[in-house]
Amino acid sequence: MSFYDLMSMSLGNLWRRKLRTILTVLGVLIGTTSIVAMLSLAFGMKQRMMEQYESMGSVTQINVNGDGGMDSGSSGGQSDTSTMLTESNMKMFQDMEHVKSVQAQLSFDGNMTSGRYSGYGNLIGVDQSMLDSQELEKGEAPQAGNSGTLQVIAGNQIITGFGYVQGEEYVDYYSTGELPPIDLMKQIHQFQIYNDAADADTGDQGSGTEDSSGDASTDSGDGDSGTSGDDAVVQPAVDDSMLDFRMKITGIMAGGLEEYNNYSQSLLVNMDDLKSYLIKNFGKGKIPGQPKPNGKPLNEWVYTSFIIEVDQADNVEDVMKSIQDMGFSASSNKDLIDSAQKSLQIVELVLGGIGMVAFLVAAIGIANTMMMSTYERTKEIGVMKVLGCDMRDIQKLFLSEAGFIGLIGGLVGLLVTFGISIVLNHFTANMDGINGNISVIPWWLALAAVVFSTLMGMIAGYFPARRAMKLSPLAAIHTD
Repeated sequence: MSFYDLMSMSLGNLWRRKLRTILTVLGVLIGTTSIVAMLSLAFGMKQRMMEQYESMGSVTQINVNGDGGMDSGSSGGQSDTSTMLTESNMKMFQDMEHVKSVQAQLSFDGNMTSGRYSGYGNLIGVDQSMLDSQELEKGEAPQAGNSGTLQVIAGNQIITGFGYVQGEEYVDYYSTGELPPIDLMKQIHQFQIYNDAADADTGDQGSGTEDSSGDASTDSGDGDSGTSGDDAVVQPAVDDSMLDFRMKITGIMAGGLEEYNNYSQSLLVNMDDLKSYLIKNFGKGKIPGQPKPNGKPLNEWVYTSFIIEVDQADNVEDVMKSIQDMGFSASSNKDLIDSAQKSLQIVELVLGGIGMVAFLVAAIGIANTMMMSTYERTKEIGVMKVLGCDMRDIQKLFLSEAGFIGLIGGLVGLLVTFGISIVLNHFTANMDGINGNISVIPWWLALAAVVFSTLMGMIAGYFPARRAMKLSPLAAIHTD
């Protein structure tokens, strides 16, 4: 029996019993839809998670913090400089195997003031390449050479932290749902860091008064200073426990108010400009946060953190372990991603298992249909054997019919699942807290679903086909 004859006879036999075939195909359709829909939800969850982690930083990056950081060693006591993030250690990391680059960051936590509003911010000195790589909603990245008034990029969520005290309540975006009426890019702002991050001796020359007066005079010609119009300098009450920075926001990062990333609430400034500003306004030996082992300042800068770029994601774990063995605190997004992926694998198994139950029910339906077909077509099978039809051809005929049921059910079920996926993604596109598609169907999942449904159909039809092949020709012909 040729392949064409086998296929045409199989389809013809199925078409003769249309209602039974349709009901059996419907079972396969439901099974395919269930398993693909369940897995598509798991894959959608996985994709959104990966996008979130990618927005927080590359999986090939390692964040390093030293125990000598910006808050230790400043009181003049003994301190071990071996695990401080110094320029010497930066060179040591750069020479490590698999390390592509090392970027230093120098950060200060504090409050930014605009009129009666104030809000938290994290001022971070970074390499100019990082400033240039930021995607901005508006404005532009600052260029190096602005040590008078620091020019910064503000995170996309920075404005949500601004508020003011009214009576005994703090009024801000999260309590009212409304953004404060502030144009961050129009004013020169004061950024205040707490004095406990600085050397105890900086209070005599690092106060907001000196910064406001001395720096204003040096910047009078740069177009950013002045006390009138939109560029009026905000002058909050001077607090002796605070140290002041003057800055102007030149750009705001792209992203909605709910889109978080590593720098959503940060203020990024060129590292060289920040260093020049600190030396100019605080003096080389009294820079806030710089430790003083044995009571003397170091001859090199101590940074808050290093961002180490590794050549491949597979090498991140080895490089990170080497750094940790040196006594440094190191972490990476790859750790978080690996942990989250293990949890999602359990979710995929659970959802896939739920869908598999429906598929097994459909397979039982195919087996039942084919078994009934062998009983109803006993005489037909006997005639085929008497006429000399090969027993394997009879087996192939029944297997083909079962495979066609699985194939048709799988294809139609897949189309139904695509429709459901499109509807789900459409209605959840604008829901709060949901970014990206909630249902994702990879091409390989679609292909696997069709192949699997076809194979399951043939497996379910195997035993009925074996029975048809073993029937006695004479007994089959005499069957009523």
